[in-house]
Amino acid sequence: MTKLIIAVLGGTVLLMGGIIVMDKGGVQASGGQIELSPATIDLGTVSMANGNVKTTYQIKNIGKEALKIDRVWTSCMCTTAVLKLGDKTSPAFGMHDSSSLWSQEIQSGEEALLEVTFDPALHGPEGVGQLTRAIYLSTSDPSHKKAEVRFNINVTP
Repeated sequence: MTKLIIAVLGGTVLLMGGIIVMDKGGVQASGGQIELSPATIDLGTVSMANGNVKTTYQIKNIGKEALKIDRVWTSCMCTTAVLKLGDKTSPAFGMHDSSSLWSQEIQSGEEALLEVTFDPALHGPEGVGQLTRAIYLSTSDPSHKKAEVRFNINVTP
């Protein structure tokens, strides 16, 4: 009788362990999941006279399925962004010109680059001082439908 009770209890523990493991597996989201790095970049101090400033962010799909990016736009006309994946390069996106005809899929485990260009002279003499600009991506990631990266910069004449 004792052996039967031990066997039943042991089986129950194993079964519950299996349910717990399966439940943990079910909690993970399916589909593409975006990881942006870094979230914010400090570009330091730049002079308007020195021309455009460029920086790059990494985009990685850490999900199990393809991640679709179907829109890219910036917070200001002084900033443009281009998405590069392998030999594919998107159009240059700005504040108002995100193409509704463009989209890009990043497969599970793949990385892309978001290359950003800032024109410190676009706003003229009034555009000096500490600024923050953002780049937005519309994605298929259910947790990050609107993903965002930023940069800080101090513009001098």
